[in-house]
Amino acid sequence: MINGPVWNEAILKRENAFPTILAIGDSWFWYPENNLATPLHAILNRRQKHIILVRGQNGAEAAEYQSGPIRAQIEKDLDRDKGYGRTLKAVFLSGGGNDLAGKDDLPQLLLQNCSSAGSASACLRSGQPEQLFTQVCDALLSVVALVEKKLPGTPVFIHGYDYACPNGEGFLGLGQWLQFPMDQCKIKRALHQDLVNLLIDRYRVALEGLKAKAPSVRLIDGRKTLATADWANELHPTIAGFNRLAKCWQAPLEAAGLA
Repeated sequence: MINGPVWNEAILKRENAFPTILAIGDSWFWYPENNLATPLHAILNRRQKHIILVRGQNGAEAAEYQSGPIRAQIEKDLDRDKGYGRTLKAVFLSGGGNDLAGKDDLPQLLLQNCSSAGSASACLRSGQPEQLFTQVCDALLSVVALVEKKLPGTPVFIHGYDYACPNGEGFLGLGQWLQFPMDQCKIKRALHQDLVNLLIDRYRVALEGLKAKAPSVRLIDGRKTLATADWANELHPTIAGFNRLAKCWQAPLEAAGLA
């Protein structure tokens, strides 16, 4: 019996089951100890019966939804004949965090030496983060367009992020996502949280622009949902944190007739 999200397609074949939700994402859908897909499954199955098939992978960047193996898998999954298009009722799309965070990505948005900066905005390179977020949203829109082409009228749920804590905390040797790259760019520690908040807010603005171009998109806002204790590390909430974020989806899911 399937009683949670499905990350291994072989389970569907064994149970002769078909997904009603295709969830495409990075670690927020794949994180091993806690993730967003699990509480979303619980919300969806309170009154109805849904099966979530999760695609993507830990560390995926938005560009991988636009081309390459992940894109090829998405195209197959959405197909009515070769995939699951006949049973899908919605698509969940999660991404953008890996494009922003990390010792290689975040410095691309920042001035090399911000030691004299007196505000978070003064640390940003010209044209950033809007240039990055345009690329991310173009990749997400390419998935939305594909859904509309193959399954017209099917809603696509996209989320932004809450204000992560740049405290240097990682997971199983992985990390250096926020605090480290800001330290490398000599940003005062007192400005770290302000900078993270600014980037999250501007990503939300970019997502609102995306939504304006695509009527099928349902945009979830999770900002101001989590307390500091709800973060397991710099990028991932605790189990309780993900549960709280999932509640932000409940009303939109109910409005779409899914929960």
